[in-house]
Amino acid sequence: MRNFLIFGLLLLAFTNLCAQPAVEDFKDIFRLEINATATPIVIDGRLDEKAWVNANVGTDFWQKVPFFAEGADPRTEIMLTYDNDNLYVAAKCFQKEDIIIQTLKRDEYWDNDGIAIVLDPLNTRTNGFLFGITAAGQQWDALRSADDINSDWSNKWYSAVNVEPDFWSMEMAIPFRILRFSPNEKEWGMNFVRNHINENEYHNWTAVPESFWPPDVAFAGALVFDNAPTPKKGNFNLIPFVTGSVNKLKGEATTFAASAGLDARVSVSPTLNLDLTFNPDFSQIEVDELVTNLTRFNIFLPEKRTFFLENGDLFSDFGYSAARPFFSRKIGLDSRRNAVPILYGARLTGNIDKTTRIGLMNIHSLKSDNTAAQNQSALSVQKNFGRSFVRGLFLNRQAFDGAETIENDFGRNTSLDAGFVSNDGKISSWASMHHSFKDNVKGKTGFYTYGFQFQNPSWEIVLASATVQENYFADMGFVQRIENYDAVRDTSIRVGFNDNIARVGYTMRPKDSKITRHNVGLTNVYYTNPDWSFNELQSELNYFIAFRNTAEFSVGFTRNDIDLLFPFGFVSGGEPLPAERYTFANVSADYSSDERKMISFGIGGQTGGFYNGNLSRAEADVNFRIQPWGNFGLGYQWNKLDFPDPYGNEIITAFLGKIEIGFNTNLLWTTLFQYVDQNEFMGINSRLQWRFSPMSDVFLVFVDNYDVFNGIPNMRNIQTNNRALILKVNYWY
Repeated sequence: MRNFLIFGLLLLAFTNLCAQPAVEDFKDIFRLEINATATPIVIDGRLDEKAWVNANVGTDFWQKVPFFAEGADPRTEIMLTYDNDNLYVAAKCFQKEDIIIQTLKRDEYWDNDGIAIVLDPLNTRTNGFLFGITAAGQQWDALRSADDINSDWSNKWYSAVNVEPDFWSMEMAIPFRILRFSPNEKEWGMNFVRNHINENEYHNWTAVPESFWPPDVAFAGALVFDNAPTPKKGNFNLIPFVTGSVNKLKGEATTFAASAGLDARVSVSPTLNLDLTFNPDFSQIEVDELVTNLTRFNIFLPEKRTFFLENGDLFSDFGYSAARPFFSRKIGLDSRRNAVPILYGARLTGNIDKTTRIGLMNIHSLKSDNTAAQNQSALSVQKNFGRSFVRGLFLNRQAFDGAETIENDFGRNTSLDAGFVSNDGKISSWASMHHSFKDNVKGKTGFYTYGFQFQNPSWEIVLASATVQENYFADMGFVQRIENYDAVRDTSIRVGFNDNIARVGYTMRPKDSKITRHNVGLTNVYYTNPDWSFNELQSELNYFIAFRNTAEFSVGFTRNDIDLLFPFGFVSGGEPLPAERYTFANVSADYSSDERKMISFGIGGQTGGFYNGNLSRAEADVNFRIQPWGNFGLGYQWNKLDFPDPYGNEIITAFLGKIEIGFNTNLLWTTLFQYVDQNEFMGINSRLQWRFSPMSDVFLVFVDNYDVFNGIPNMRNIQTNNRALILKVNYWY
């Protein structure tokens, strides 16, 4: 009852706050009018077409980083035009200093000299498209939501650059068919972000306030068409692919496997998009970087599969970071976290009007040795009120035996979420309620959040709370703390929790200094048990410095007070720590050098208590860069856990090696070597990618994975677990 009351009060406050008068609109100040072109535009980076000569020019950019200032230098000029099929974007970036390109890899944008356009065709002030190009010609595209930038989203568009002694210029052709917009709207939200890496500066066309990201859609200006562009009917993309692989598993004969599948994108309306996938390939083309986990709970890795990305925030933004009702990485995994084949998937997402977004998804995965076939569905509806919103989510997981449902094997979730964000972005508040439904599970099935945030260029204040009850199940999602492992009984026990956070941070931005930013922050995270008795308190005091030359330094002090509910072991060979109260503290420091140099490095360490023992951490990485084609990196982490007898001690290490060679922007070779002894894993993933046509690729991948385990005392045994050579071809039609 308490949580329902809080939710109702916050929802009432939200409704009243939505009626507040709007602040001054950026679209009234920053406006660029464009006209259609009757002459063709040749995408070669040279701005010699008649359309550019006659175009209106946008300039007088603002400096966003390292500090907010009018009149960014060097000068940037932007021009736009369009025809029936494409929006054309041009920019002239004056620059006498050497151009810095740290990689030729697609979608690696922010560490290179470049310029990007931010488009909000529906004027949502929360969601948009980003298209960027570096001075070396590699593309970057992404989706911007209210809380995130998703750079894993990619689409097919065209661009080119031209470099001269005193400037570099670029041209883009962005097909209207890949954008979602209203045929009645002559004004779109628009901004530009220019990276001037030589001076470690980022510039905006509009005056985006200091405390917000440069590509924040809320502070877009206006792109004003002479006539509203016409959406294209019958727009679709077909992306067939074939894969072939030679595989060698430990203890088994070499096998050959082949597969084929199809992805499709269909424009149902100017603002609604249908994504389809049949027999999708979730192979080892992409590989996750493993991490050492010294907590008691699981961590999760980000989604990279294209099918789930566009408008993915409609499903994934519910809840908060430690508890998500929907987490797409769970789809396609069985109960033992092994990959299972997906038969098909369908997603309908987008806007049904300017302020209403919907998402509908259905996916069917096949059975494995330990898990039945699964059909997973999701429905999301969101209504925006300026930057504020109310949204709902329904999830359904149903197990199947062939074509018949397994009656008692299901999981369903409902969510209702409301958020208020002031027009200037300084004040935000939110409240949400979530419930799960499973066979024979009654009571304590809820999950609730509420919070408040204030931020301006100097201050950040956050007060937030979440309650997750013990019978809240997220079959299609992720809840980090609810499963507590009991090392004595070798079982996991579900315990609900209350999560309360209070944070205050202060930022100083000195001008004309080698230091661009100081930040001091104090954070308290306080966990209680379902009966509100004490469980855990973590207090952190951090100090962070950002230097003008891109170097960074941070130092922190952390104090932990933990009432361990169940015995838990952190080292192999020692007895589990007993379930009792522990108080300990540690200090840490980390430094990263100027990343623009040919050789850059980072070092860090931590020392202090850890439960009833001690933890020491040391890590270092070094990167050697040959501009613009080569990156060679090594990283090492060392952790020493030292507990009193009989709880044991252990040294846990991890090693990472990377090689990236860009023969040009369309031919790249990347190799990742990982050794993580906590995971008993060592592996190599070496990939050659040839982009023979826009968004169409040939991949040749070599995978060699090993099991690493204790054999002879104080020795490691290494045995091949999986070796494969994979060829994948996809063509974007």
